[in-house]
Amino acid sequence: MSRRPMVRFSKDYELGDVIVVFQQRPWQSWAELVDWLKANGPQFDWLTPGEIARMLADFSVLNDENIPFVSDPGEAYELAQAHRRTDAVLRAMHWIEDAQALVGGDTDLAS
Repeated sequence: MSRRPMVRFSKDYELGDVIVVFQQRPWQSWAELVDWLKANGPQFDWLTPGEIARMLADFSVLNDENIPFVSDPGEAYELAQAHRRTDAVLRAMHWIEDAQALVGGDTDLAS
């Protein structure tokens, strides 16, 4: 049974979630990580859409602001949280809603 959309989208990511993403491959840059989240995030079952959207937003900000990449998930988490921008999160939330609808992952988004 799928969770209600408002619950699924309200959850923010935690350090453990960043660790899961960092275990997917040896990342070399924020851009590489952002591209992977865009390509795989909507189907990545380990995280909720809200967690993916917020992570995508925060790592995109790090990339856009040319913050030097760190390979340690703990440092990455701290940097991402410190550079969070509300406008980036809102854009990412809209993106993940659209992406979830396209992949058929959530047919009850309107309810």
